[in-house]
Amino acid sequence: MTTLFRSGAALMLAAMLGACATGFKATHDHDSGHDFSGYQTFAWISENPMKVGPTIQAPNPLLQPRIMNAVEDALRAKGYQLADKAESADFVLSFTVGSREKIDVQSYPTMSMGYSMGYPSHWGWGAAYHCCASDTQVRQYTKGILAIDVFDVKERRPVWHGSASKTISEKDRKDIETTVRAAVDAILGGFPPS
Repeated sequence: MTTLFRSGAALMLAAMLGACATGFKATHDHDSGHDFSGYQTFAWISENPMKVGPTIQAPNPLLQPRIMNAVEDALRAKGYQLADKAESADFVLSFTVGSREKIDVQSYPTMSMGYSMGYPSHWGWGAAYHCCASDTQVRQYTKGILAIDVFDVKERRPVWHGSASKTISEKDRKDIETTVRAAVDAILGGFPPS
């Protein structure tokens, strides 16, 4: 019975961790008066559709083709086709990447108890409480951001925006392909808007 319970608990934990595996927080915005139902083809807004947002380091030059491939694969999976030229597409895309080094400082009050003997508190053994010390923890981390913008070709204006952000771990840095695809999937999960 306990083995069955442990197995069930392990499966449930694995399912919950799998559901949260990407860790990307995605947001979406769109022109609510725009009709997306006629879209069939897409293209990139230019040969180099990547813009670099706020960042401390120069972006990896391999990042642009990775993001472009992930976006193209995700849109093809939704039934869209890549057009040869931007002018012949229904919509065009651009994207912005950025990262910021952040510092998180947490300070917690602590209380300790000790024993004292003698003056000034009193003669003999007794408890003494020490108050108002604090424990401070400092954590430095990198927050990565990817934003994708969709522009209507006929109307020549933006109609949809999606972005995803996440604290980037060492594992994310080592497996950049998976990280990029997870970010793109989180963003394009909201396209087209319903």
